[in-house]
Amino acid sequence: MTGHSQPDSLDERSPSPALSRVSSILGSFAMLAPWALLLFQLSTTWETNQQYSHGYVVPLLCLYLLLKANVPPLSSEIGDQSASPFQGKAFLILGIPLALAFAPLWIVRGANSDWRLLNLALYAVVLVLTLAQWYDHGGWKRIRPLLFPLLFFLVAVPWPLATDLRLTQWFQERISSLIVDVLLLLEHEARLEGTVIDVGVFGQIGVDQACSGIHGLQASLVVTLFLGAYFGFKPFKHAVYVLLGIMVALLLNLFRAFALSFVKVKGKGYILDQSFLSLGGWDSPNLHDLAGWIETGLIFLMILLLGRMASRGNRLDAIANEPSNWSNLGSAPPLYLSIPTILIFIGTAIGSELHYRNTESSMEALPTLDLSLEDPEIFTEKNIISQQVAAQLHYKDARSVQWQDRFRLRVGPFGTEIINHNAEYWQAFECNWESGGACTAVLSTHSPESCLPLTGLVQVSPQRGQPPSMLPIKIGTREVLFESYEFARGRENLYVFRCFWPSKILPGKLNLFPTGGYNFKGRIKAAIEGRRNVGGTMLAIAVANVESQSTAVEKLRLHAENKRILLEQ
Repeated sequence: MTGHSQPDSLDERSPSPALSRVSSILGSFAMLAPWALLLFQLSTTWETNQQYSHGYVVPLLCLYLLLKANVPPLSSEIGDQSASPFQGKAFLILGIPLALAFAPLWIVRGANSDWRLLNLALYAVVLVLTLAQWYDHGGWKRIRPLLFPLLFFLVAVPWPLATDLRLTQWFQERISSLIVDVLLLLEHEARLEGTVIDVGVFGQIGVDQACSGIHGLQASLVVTLFLGAYFGFKPFKHAVYVLLGIMVALLLNLFRAFALSFVKVKGKGYILDQSFLSLGGWDSPNLHDLAGWIETGLIFLMILLLGRMASRGNRLDAIANEPSNWSNLGSAPPLYLSIPTILIFIGTAIGSELHYRNTESSMEALPTLDLSLEDPEIFTEKNIISQQVAAQLHYKDARSVQWQDRFRLRVGPFGTEIINHNAEYWQAFECNWESGGACTAVLSTHSPESCLPLTGLVQVSPQRGQPPSMLPIKIGTREVLFESYEFARGRENLYVFRCFWPSKILPGKLNLFPTGGYNFKGRIKAAIEGRRNVGGTMLAIAVANVESQSTAVEKLRLHAENKRILLEQ
């Protein structure tokens, strides 16, 4: 043996720059892949629901806060004495299991892109994956300043559907009631029916979702949560700031809703839907939409002024001059963990798509469900679909019509035909979607039992919380299942029938809409069978001034026999 020291072994040498670069790239991809899939999933709701259109901005705000956070440098000695025994092993213990847990969630997502609870589950998995890796490279000290930006992302995740609907309807009811109280105080005629305000000879005022204040509430949450972190507010001060922002948003929305209602009461309601300028096919926003834009701008301006006053202008300049620290995000998992993580996510995305395409390849194309109202024996009138409805439903095309038998018409003083609303009349809404995620979201949220009571109608059947009865109607050679509802306003009854006819279906399967479609078992079954949203047609038909529900059903069948409702190749 010699006394000379041996050269360093290969294991002790530093990895080559090229290997380090590859490891860093693959590790970064392993961290970004689940976030990319999550953003892709949430974008369906962001695109189809105006309430969550701010979701496109939130990831950028989160990234800004992450880059500006005061984070200690990456720990080069993960296993030092001061570190927790769990530090350095968090991603090893949690990474692969969470990636594997992500896979079935993503497969279920293929058939249930509108499932709000699934969104929360996907976000939770991605969040823990990220925190586990950051914990390995600095422990709690590193996580603490980065936790708020990651949790801030929650404002872009849609609320649970039941909470969303109840809160929106509650706001609609409160706003409507307050407007009526003020109008009566000012000695104007006003009567409340659900969320519809009857102002006598000047018609009715509907307080829809856009006027409920829920959009302003969402906007105030995004702005106050971001600016509170931007100004460096302490938790208590930040909470007060958020509450003040919510109050500002609700008060401004109430003022806007009352102002628009007052225009209607003064007999100038026709100007609300008029464009003030038209240039080369472009129309300026109408007064109703313009008021909404002004409200949003005022919410942002007042919240910003409140924040500047509370911060005294010091923190704003300080954070604006701070450089963006990209090293805050520079904690990728090691190569032996990043490669299997990437393979799991890529395999999940590809496997899910192949699973559904395999089912869709064996699907039968169905004839198109359509309304045919060219019958000379009926008088048909088209209704204008509001921009708010169009934005919420996000359809390919739609139409709203009402019709009545000609002998039921009465003649006006100038010889014009006027629909006699004291006689039997029909209304229908036909909506078509292409393949995608919007149709199930719409069908589950915009049902007759959730929308019509807001117009002052009382639901008679089915009982609230109970599924509607299914009514088979033979159209051509096929049977189409319709949901059946009954509503009342005073002594007047309204009978509503709704169906969804898909563009494709598995051979031998019946159209089971909506039975079992939106409960847990139904959603899982749809995923297992590979039944993705393939698009189709929703048809809602209402009839008033008929003797009974049985009479309404017989007349609906008669419409099908007379080919006013038909299936076309």
